[in-house]
Amino acid sequence: MNMKKYTEISAKKDYGERIDRIVDLLFDIHIGDKALWAKFVDEFRLRQDGKNNGWRGEYWGKSMRGACLVYEYSRDEKLYEVLSETVRDMITVADGDGRVSTYSRETEFWGWDLWSRKYVMLGLEYYLDICRDESLKGEIIEFIRGCADYIVKCIGEGEGQKRIVETSNYWLGLNSSSILEPFVKLYKLTGEKKYLDFSEYIIKEGGAKGVNIFELAYENKLKPCQYGVAKAYEMMSCFEGLYEYYLITGVEKYKVTLERFARAVIESEVTIIGCCGVTHELFDYSKYRQTARYEGVSQETCVSVTWMKFCARMLELTGDSRYADAIETTYYNAYLGALNENRCLSNTTEGSHLRKYIEKYGNDFKITLLPFDSYSPLLSDKRGQKTGGFQVLADKSYYGCCACIGAAGLGVFLKSGIAADSDGIVINQYIDGKTELMLDGENVSIDVETAYPRDGKINIVIDSEKSFSVKLRIPAFAKGEYKLCGEAKRTDSGYISVEKTDKRLSLTLEFDMKLTAHRPFMWDTLYTYVNQRGYREMARVELAHSAEEEKFIAFTRGPLVLGVDSRMGIPAETVFDFELNEGDILDCELSDKKFDGIEATVLLEVKDKKGCAVTLGDYASLGKDWKSDIAAWLATEKA
Repeated sequence: MNMKKYTEISAKKDYGERIDRIVDLLFDIHIGDKALWAKFVDEFRLRQDGKNNGWRGEYWGKSMRGACLVYEYSRDEKLYEVLSETVRDMITVADGDGRVSTYSRETEFWGWDLWSRKYVMLGLEYYLDICRDESLKGEIIEFIRGCADYIVKCIGEGEGQKRIVETSNYWLGLNSSSILEPFVKLYKLTGEKKYLDFSEYIIKEGGAKGVNIFELAYENKLKPCQYGVAKAYEMMSCFEGLYEYYLITGVEKYKVTLERFARAVIESEVTIIGCCGVTHELFDYSKYRQTARYEGVSQETCVSVTWMKFCARMLELTGDSRYADAIETTYYNAYLGALNENRCLSNTTEGSHLRKYIEKYGNDFKITLLPFDSYSPLLSDKRGQKTGGFQVLADKSYYGCCACIGAAGLGVFLKSGIAADSDGIVINQYIDGKTELMLDGENVSIDVETAYPRDGKINIVIDSEKSFSVKLRIPAFAKGEYKLCGEAKRTDSGYISVEKTDKRLSLTLEFDMKLTAHRPFMWDTLYTYVNQRGYREMARVELAHSAEEEKFIAFTRGPLVLGVDSRMGIPAETVFDFELNEGDILDCELSDKKFDGIEATVLLEVKDKKGCAVTLGDYASLGKDWKSDIAAWLATEKA
C-alpha cells in the first residue's frame, strides 16, 4: 500500500497533574462506576429501547471504547478490573441465537437498534486490545460472532432480509450503516470472509437510502452538508468504517475518498472551537455560518470527539500535520469546554429539559452528575442547556450520548500525541510529562517540560542508545515561524526534522503566542437538501448569507480560542468596540485577575478603541457554572 502509516507505539506515559485530574474525574463518575456499568448492561435484558425508538443500547459500548483508550494511558489496575467485570456481564446477555439488542424481536431493526449493536461490538473489540486473559478473549470473540451472525442472517439483499438503509427511521439509515467499522474489525480478528462480504455490502448500499455518501465524497463536487443527509456524527462514523476497510483492502479509491471527505469537512464545516454544526447536530456549512443565530442547540460534543477520532485516523493515513492541528484545536476548546471539571450538576432543577421528568417521576427521578456537557455556544449563551442523547434508565436516573463518548476524546488526544513513522519519532502534541516507549526494540525516554498552551516554550529531552529522526509539529497558528534552541527559523512544512545522533537530544522549541483577530468568512448562497419525513422526502433549502453575520469578531492565542464570560465584568452580549480586521495582532497582557468560579488557563487584558480594558479568557474555562452567558464570537454592531 502506498501510504505513510504511523507505527503503533506501546508506551508508558505520565502527563502530570492536569491530565491525571481529568482521568480521576472520568473514573469517579463514569468509567470506574460499577453500578453505572451494571445499569448499562441491564438495558440489554430489559429492552426498553423498542418502546420509544431509544438508544440506551449505545451507552455501554460507547463508554467501553473510551474507557479502554483511557486505560491505555493510565494503566490503572482498578479500572482494568472494573472493565473486565462489566465485559463478563455483557457477554451473558445474548439470546440463544446470538441476538444482542435493547429492542424486542417485534421492534428490532428500527430506530437506533443497529446503531446500538454497533457499539456493543466496537466496545468489546476495543477491550480486546487491552485484555490479558486469553480465555476471556476467546469468549468475547465468540460473543461478537454470534451478534454479527444474527445481523448477517437478517440484513442484506436476500429473500426475507431487510436492507440496511431501511433499518432505521432516522437519517436515511446512516446510523445503521456505521456498523461497517466493527464488521471490518471482526474480519481482521477472525479472517472469516462473510464479515468482509457484509462490509462490502454496506459500502455498496452507500450509507443512506437513496444517497451514496462514499461516492459523493469521492466525486468531490458537493459539500458534506449537500449530500442529502447531514447528521455529522453518524456520517463521520461511516467514514471511520471506510478507513478500516481501506486498511484491509488497499483499494486506492477509498483512500482518495477519505482524504477528499476530510478536506471537505475542514474547508466547509469546522468552526473556530473545532466542532461542526451550527444547526443542531448537522453539517450545515458551519465554518461559514458560525455567527448565524440558531434557536436551538449546536456544537455537539459527540461531533467534537468523533471529529478528533476521524482526524487521528487521517493523521495515521497521511502524516499530514493539519489533522494534528485539528485535534489540538478541538481538544483545547470544544472538548475541554464541555468537560465538567467542577463536578457540578448541570441545570438540575432550572433546566427545562429536566423539569418535565422531575414532574413526571417526582422524588424517584435521580438528578445525575454527568462528566460532559453536550453543546457549546459560539454566540452569547449558556452552557448545559440540554443533555444530548438523553434517556431515562430503569432506576429513573438518566444518561446521555455525549457523557458516554467524552472519555474517548482524551484517549485519542493522548494516544496521537507521540507516534512513530519509518524514520523515527513524531511529536504531534506538546504535553507536559514523560513518555517511555520501545522503538525497534530499543528503549526511548521523552521528557517534555512546558506550560503549553499557556505559553509557547517547550523543552524536550530524548534519551536512547538508538539514533533516529525526531519530527516536531509546527502548529498552523505559528504560520511556519518558530525558534529552535533560541534561533529563529521558518518552514513551509507542518513538521521539522531533527536528527538524534547522540545518546541524549536536548532542544527547546518556541512559538510566538500572538493574540490574533478573526472575522466571519464571507459567502453568498448555498443550496442543500434536508431530510423532512423519515427517509421518504427531502426538501431543497437555500442557505443565504445575512449581513448580520458579519458583525462579529473572535480572538485566538496559539491554539486557544478566547472569549468572554459575564462574570468577568462585561456581559457576553455586549457590543464591543474593536476596530480590527481579520489577522490583526493585538497588544495584550496576561492578567492575574481572579473571578469567582473561573479557573482559567489564560486571562488576557486588551484595550478597545476608547482605551477601555476588556478581559478575555480561554473559551474552555468559561461558563462552567451553567448560569453565566459566554461567547466566542463577540458582537461589534447591534443586530
